[in-house]
Amino acid sequence: MDMSFRDLVRAPKVELPGGSARWVEESLRLLIGHFGTGSLRQPAVVPGEFVPAGYDGSEAAARDVCLKVSERMGIPSERIRFSFQLEKVVEAGQLLGATIVDAYVAQTHPALRGAAPEDIAAVRKYSRLLGATSDDRIEELLEDDGLLPEIQRFAFLDFLTELVRCREIAAEPDPARQAELEQQPDRPDPGTAGSEASAAGRWTDLTYCLPGVELLPGYTAVMLGSDLLTDPTVLIAAASHELGHQVLLSSEMPGGAGPLREPLTDLYAVLHGFGIAHANAALDETTLGTPTVETFGYLGERAVAEALAVYRFRQHRLIRDGPLLPEWHQALDPEPRARFVARLDDLAGGPPTVLGW
Repeated sequence: MDMSFRDLVRAPKVELPGGSARWVEESLRLLIGHFGTGSLRQPAVVPGEFVPAGYDGSEAAARDVCLKVSERMGIPSERIRFSFQLEKVVEAGQLLGATIVDAYVAQTHPALRGAAPEDIAAVRKYSRLLGATSDDRIEELLEDDGLLPEIQRFAFLDFLTELVRCREIAAEPDPARQAELEQQPDRPDPGTAGSEASAAGRWTDLTYCLPGVELLPGYTAVMLGSDLLTDPTVLIAAASHELGHQVLLSSEMPGGAGPLREPLTDLYAVLHGFGIAHANAALDETTLGTPTVETFGYLGERAVAEALAVYRFRQHRLIRDGPLLPEWHQALDPEPRARFVARLDDLAGGPPTVLGW
C-alpha cells in the first residue's frame, strides 16, 4: 500500500517482517526472555526529569547525561570513551582511509603488502578515493586530538568498504549492471553526520585488531554528533541506542548482530525505559515541509510509540503500579502520544479508562 510522505517519515526505516506491530511485540518478548524483566521494574525515563537541572549543552554536561544513561542500562562506563565530535571523526577517517587506498595500490603500507594483483587492479581502475587525500586537512583534524583510535578504525573500515566495492564492480559480468554499480552514491558527506538516523551516533570496539590501528584493550567508544548537544532528548535517545549495541553485540541474543540489529537496538533502549525520548526524537515536526526532514532512529515514530505501549502493558501486568495509562504519557509529543494510547487500548481490549486500569 502506498504511503503519503507524512506517513513515510513516521514509518520504520527498514522493513520489519510481519509488520511493525507484530515484529515489535515478538521482538520485545524475545528481549525480555533473554535479558529478564528487571528493566520493566524501573519507571520509564521522562527526559525532562532525567536531564540534570542547568544542562548547558556543553560536552561535559552531555557526558554526564551519557553516564546516567549507561548507569540506567546497567552498563559499566569506566572503559567507555564518550565523544561528541562524530562529524570530525568521520571526515578525518575518510581522508585517512583515502591514504590507505593510495598505499594499497602502491603497496607501500607494510600491513597491506602481498595483496592479490587482481584486487590492486580493481582498486586502481574503479576507486574514487585514489588521490583524494589532503595532508594539510588531515594534520589539522588530528592536531592535539584524543580521538585517534576512533579515527583509525573509521579509516581502515572505509578502506575495506572501498576495496569490497571495487571487487564487486570488477567481478560483475554484465556491463549495464557494472555501470550501475559505478554510479552508486559515494560515501555520505561528513557534514551530515548529525542529521541522519544512522550517523547521529556510532559505537565501536577499540579492542579488535586492525593493521596499523592503535589498540585500547577493554575499551569501547560511543561517538555522537555535535549537534546533539543542544537537544538532550535526542542525546538520550542516541546514547541509549549506541550503548544498546554494546550489550547486544556481545550477547547471544538472536538478531543482535543480524540485518535487523538497528531496529532491535532501538527496541532494547525502549525496554530499558527510554521510549519517551526515542518517540519524541523520531521526527522533528518543525522540519516537515522543508527540503530536509530530520528524523532519528530506525523504528520510526509510530513503531516506537507502539513499542512503548507494549513495554507499558507488560510493565503494568508485572508490577501493577497504578493505572495502565501512566501519567508519564503526557510527556510524549501529540502524534506518538495518540499512537501510544491507541495501541495500549488494543492490547488491553478496550480503553484503559473504561476498564478501570
